[in-house]
Amino acid sequence: MNDTEYRYRYDLDLKFDQVRRIVFGKNTVSNVGKELTEIGKKNVLIVTDPNVHKFGLLNSMLESISGSGIKYEIYEDISNEPNMDNIVKAVSFARENGKFEAVIGIGGGSVLDTSKMVASMMTNEGEPKEYLTPIEDKFRKPGAPKILIPTTGGTGSEVSNMSVVIEKDTMYKTWAASSNLLADTALVDPVLNVSAPPRTTAASGMDALAHNVEGLISKEANPISDGIAAKAAGLIFNNLRTAYNDPGNLEARSAMSMGAMLGGMVITYPWVAGPSILGHCLGEAFGPKYGAIHGVAVGLALPYILDFNISAAYNKISSIARIFGIKHHGESPRAVAAKIPLAIIELLRDLEMPTTLKEINFPKSDIEKFATYVFESRQKLYDLPRFNPRRLTRENSITLITNMFDGTFENYKDLGRK
Repeated sequence: MNDTEYRYRYDLDLKFDQVRRIVFGKNTVSNVGKELTEIGKKNVLIVTDPNVHKFGLLNSMLESISGSGIKYEIYEDISNEPNMDNIVKAVSFARENGKFEAVIGIGGGSVLDTSKMVASMMTNEGEPKEYLTPIEDKFRKPGAPKILIPTTGGTGSEVSNMSVVIEKDTMYKTWAASSNLLADTALVDPVLNVSAPPRTTAASGMDALAHNVEGLISKEANPISDGIAAKAAGLIFNNLRTAYNDPGNLEARSAMSMGAMLGGMVITYPWVAGPSILGHCLGEAFGPKYGAIHGVAVGLALPYILDFNISAAYNKISSIARIFGIKHHGESPRAVAAKIPLAIIELLRDLEMPTTLKEINFPKSDIEKFATYVFESRQKLYDLPRFNPRRLTRENSITLITNMFDGTFENYKDLGRK
């Protein structure tokens, strides 16, 4: 594709699966009992984390379940990031009990990703680590029915076909991917997000924005994915500041929930690769390695990978100006494209989030080593030559990581920050 005249390919063979049912709206969490009754399940495992329980976010759901005559047990030994130890323990708990007919996951991305693996491992043999093969679906049997309920507007895990896991030895993220990981019902209730701390709102919102923007500039983007990603990116960019500063604003919360959910759909399209281009490739490596939570890591990476890709995709990147509502008057597409990273930097600052690697204590001495790892190894896991607009070399990888460390861009060197 020649970016000087951006156009879609319409001769692609497209095949994809999506969640069977989506229930979206305020206070819809009270519909859980009805959903379980419809599929005839009478004994369920609820996977969550201690904070969800602590803040009372389970109350309405538990009333609905009990009122429908359904038995339940709560498992809440889940941490903020999806690690293998969490998954192994949760799978063992579900298997040893042997009585659960369905799984409900209610929480952030870590909880939902764990819930997917638990439901799938209830019907498939072996250990969870055997299924962490991003380019191969190793699940042979459908998982137990599952209802996924997000309490943060970020990952879109409730509608995606992936389960992300942090490898214990390397501290880098990998994932399982399969249509068997899709929820039977995604239940999205914006009211559940109101109690999310501002830092969680900011980080999860940037994760959702990255899903959609990276999907937009994927080399295999198409009208279906773009229609969804463009609307979602606009909802997030134009409502995240309000959700951060005014947590009880349900209009902003609803917009964020919708944008995050749509982003989960985008990352499920195998012919787009969703977030599997350069931003998530980087963020899912340096984030766990250097202690930055997922949304902070991919949010930090987003403006820099857009700047990096301008030389190969300036027409597509410039189209984001309309989505974000950025004014421009007669500039060339390349000049307009160069404004997008700056707009995201401004958003990060308004959300009081880091904008450089040095701010998350990434060692300067690791720049060359990390860049070399991305070029020589990690880009293969994400199949970047297929999906990322600009090809990586060892040299431009080092330049990119250096820019991320210093806070400089190829197209606008000075971000106006000392």
